[in-house]
Amino acid sequence: MKVKSTESFVYKVKSEAAESVTGRKKSDACLLGMLLLRENSSEEIVYKTDSEISRDLFIRLVRHVIPKESNLGEEIFRHRGRLPEYRISISENSDIVAILNRLDISGLDCNELLSRADKLFDSNFGSFMTGVFLSCGRVTDPHREYHLEIAIPKSAPDSLYSGISELLEKHIGLVAKRIIRGEQKILYFKDSENIEDMLTLIGATSASLEVMNTKVYKDIINRVNRATNCDTANLERQNISARKQLEAIKVIENSPDGLSQLSDELREAALLRLKYPEYALSDLAAEFNPPLSRSGVNHRFKRLIEIADNIVKSKEG
Repeated sequence: MKVKSTESFVYKVKSEAAESVTGRKKSDACLLGMLLLRENSSEEIVYKTDSEISRDLFIRLVRHVIPKESNLGEEIFRHRGRLPEYRISISENSDIVAILNRLDISGLDCNELLSRADKLFDSNFGSFMTGVFLSCGRVTDPHREYHLEIAIPKSAPDSLYSGISELLEKHIGLVAKRIIRGEQKILYFKDSENIEDMLTLIGATSASLEVMNTKVYKDIINRVNRATNCDTANLERQNISARKQLEAIKVIENSPDGLSQLSDELREAALLRLKYPEYALSDLAAEFNPPLSRSGVNHRFKRLIEIADNIVKSKEG
């Protein structure tokens, strides 16, 4: 069954991140990040997204500046088999100027927006990155793999691609890997700790804990699997060794003098192995009178195998 978008990990992340944007300073910082990923237009502000969460948050943030509902345009494009796409536009010059004044910027040039973001206090920088992530970010369910990315349109200026990367490194010390994939420039993280830090930064703290808990769970499962594989391998080696010992004892037992040709200590080892064919050497060692060390038992079985080999060779000769 196909997972609904509202059940996906990225939906949970975006929902939690959007809810973390409260108060004027965080709201303005988030709007700054969302405007950085707006559609290019010289006459109006156009914000496009296929995320209902991002759409609702953008409208909420803009409403702080433009309370008049009729001044905000919206179109919804529906595509079969895909999420609907929302196009929100602000065309009134007075509204655009009001937004610029609120954000303390003179224009919507990419470099100016990045420069303004660089001046944010660290307590508000996370909300700026929330706006960026909600606009073009994706994160994979940690149960599948560790991957978080910010996908910037290839048509966007290089300063946007490098600028976001530099801000992340400068403000919180995260170094994103870069790659170009089709029509997008990708900044991404594949290390779980970096993803945890990014999710915490954008206000998705519960999602960050989920990544952390998933990593712990995976580590436990991997250790259990390694231990199981090791135990299985040891058991297989033990079985092979026991079979060789039993085969050697049978050869001796079927020879003319049988087990009577053996010394008392070797005969005791042979009889105990016949009695306990499934025992490991350490368990068998405890059955001797007096008990032996594992290496002592192993030495006796080596002697039995040598005697059996000699019996086989004498028959062949």
